Amino acid sequence: MNRHIRHHPNGIERRFSGGLSLLEVLLAIVIFAIGMLALAQLQGNLARSSGDANARTVAANLAEETIESMRAFEVLETTPGQRAYQDIADDSFTVSRGGVDYNVAVTVEDWFFLPDRETVTKDVSDLPENRDTSLSDFKRIDLNVTWAGTDFADAEGRLGSGAFRLSSIVNSIPSLNNAKVAAEGEAIGTPPVNYTPGLNPDIVAISLDNSKFKESTTPEPIVRRRDALIETWFDVITYSQVGDEALFLRREEFAVVSCECTLRAPSGTAATGRRPTLWNGAEFVEGEFTDKQFGESASNQQSQYCDVCCQDHHDTGGGDTSYRPNDGNFTGNHAHFNRDRQGNFVEAAVGDNYLEACRLIRKDGFFRVAQDFSLNEVNAFPQDYLVLPSDIDEYSDHVRAVATAEFTNGSPPPSAADELSYSGRDQANRSEVDIAGQQLRSRGIYLDMITPALQTTIDNCFPTIGQRNEDCIAKDAQSVFEIYPFFDVQVTALARWTETQPEDPVDVSNEEMSSFGYSRGRAELAGSKAGPSTGHSTIEKSNVGLVGTIPIIPEGTQRLKTSDLFLQAGEGDNPPDTSGRVTISGTLSSQGGTSDAGIVSLTGSQGVSCTKPTNTTFMCILDSTELDTLPPTVTVSNYWKNEQTDLVACSAQLTILAFNIGTTATTNWTRFELPQSNTSGISITIAESPCG
Repeated sequence: MNRHIRHHPNGIERRFSGGLSLLEVLLAIVIFAIGMLALAQLQGNLARSSGDANARTVAANLAEETIESMRAFEVLETTPGQRAYQDIADDSFTVSRGGVDYNVAVTVEDWFFLPDRETVTKDVSDLPENRDTSLSDFKRIDLNVTWAGTDFADAEGRLGSGAFRLSSIVNSIPSLNNAKVAAEGEAIGTPPVNYTPGLNPDIVAISLDNSKFKESTTPEPIVRRRDALIETWFDVITYSQVGDEALFLRREEFAVVSCECTLRAPSGTAATGRRPTLWNGAEFVEGEFTDKQFGESASNQQSQYCDVCCQDHHDTGGGDTSYRPNDGNFTGNHAHFNRDRQGNFVEAAVGDNYLEACRLIRKDGFFRVAQDFSLNEVNAFPQDYLVLPSDIDEYSDHVRAVATAEFTNGSPPPSAADELSYSGRDQANRSEVDIAGQQLRSRGIYLDMITPALQTTIDNCFPTIGQRNEDCIAKDAQSVFEIYPFFDVQVTALARWTETQPEDPVDVSNEEMSSFGYSRGRAELAGSKAGPSTGHSTIEKSNVGLVGTIPIIPEGTQRLKTSDLFLQAGEGDNPPDTSGRVTISGTLSSQGGTSDAGIVSLTGSQGVSCTKPTNTTFMCILDSTELDTLPPTVTVSNYWKNEQTDLVACSAQLTILAFNIGTTATTNWTRFELPQSNTSGISITIAESPCG
């Protein structure tokens, strides 16, 4: 209160005291009340928001728990008393937590990979007719969790019930290092998943000791472009088996791609590519980035993985592990090549296109370029081998012997003919081909080069074979075979098949990959249908062999491996009568920038049979008793290329009778007249029209 003093004219002082008016008091009360009401409303909103956040957290946890419970299936197919992948289906249920009822609606869609292993579909009509659709590759799970309560805000922000949505994927088989769980003092592992081993003789289980086995799925080559740019996929599965029960342990996913690249120079300042991704005995370790020469994909009409293949598949000069140890050393860059107009290999310079082939391994969900595959041995087998358990044991022991010789620096193992007991391994025990024919098979044994890191792991974990060091970084490995990377792969559809005396008395199929449903290694009676023959399975030793294309470096035939299988057609020991037969042989090549001679098809006229012993050689047999037209001819086809539609086949030794320049693989062809006497050294080259 303020005190005021007034001075009266008479000299008398008067004092007055001032106070708050009623209006001021009322205004103060109103302001205070409004503030208290706002505070009360804020507290209510905070309580509701806290309750809403808590409910959404509970709903999110419930959705994640539901997904994780689906991933923890025990078997793939429906089995009484066990959680099965096949049983994951639409569902709805209610869970009460904290006094709130949460309604969970589960929607499940089955999805499948198409043969290209990239495109997916949920429409089974898109799949090949022979595809088993009872088990999908993965399931898409959509969960909608809702709850009731007027105190909560729903998904659209209104007062009322709430909702939370979650979508996820459940794979039928977890990938390598997928779904790992770790706890203090506990081992790392994957959810237990039953595994059905592949069927013999296409997929063969190799023993790793201690009831563990490793097998490779059948490679699936995909023609990305008609000019022989191929992509091949296969998995290596490790599993344990006791009795009839098998448990999935590990999956390694490989791809091999052939590409056309453009060479680039190092930047000099920034990293331009990765060093190889290498196996250290426990896992694949991703290569680090470094500044080095690199490449770029030269076409968008090839595998999407050609980007990383062209970029990384170059070596530095500073003592780093090489992508191509088959070159004989671990250091320095390896050269890249294309072919000139005469089909000769020419080393690529910066700015030039070149041919490339890379081995890829999936690492943390991404494909990385690994060290090249190295084929140690290839074997051709008859149809009835690798069917019986005794055959599998015998072959498994042989594969292990090959691997052991590598990681122990031992002498080469005994040859397959000395160790294996299949018919056809020698001329005294030929494999019979009857009227029904038989499907021959070819298998390759691939051994990875031992890097310093891998050697250290082997030495530390298994100082002697059969003795394990408990400090081994590969915690679950009980045998050296589990940490040394070796692979037994079926290469029947990738190898080249030929036979002595083509199409008499046996014809072994060898169709091009670009042919729909192509056949290789199918032995049928032909010609005289009686007598001995020999089938030959030939494949390139490195990455190129697994994409079925021609060599991409000058060594050519020096990098090929061949296995013979002795055959007997019908009865009789005498070989077919070859009098009146003429053999014409030579090489196949292509000019730089044109198609790839490896995919060329050869078709003879009546009485002329032609085959390709390798991707770069050919042989035609003329039988004078069967010729019905003169002159005899061979038609070269299947050399069309997307970007180049003016291609023909040229030869300095053969006369062109006719040719056609078309726009598809079947409408591009050239027909040559063949000589009627034994002739070798013929050269056929795919070139730009006209022939120079």
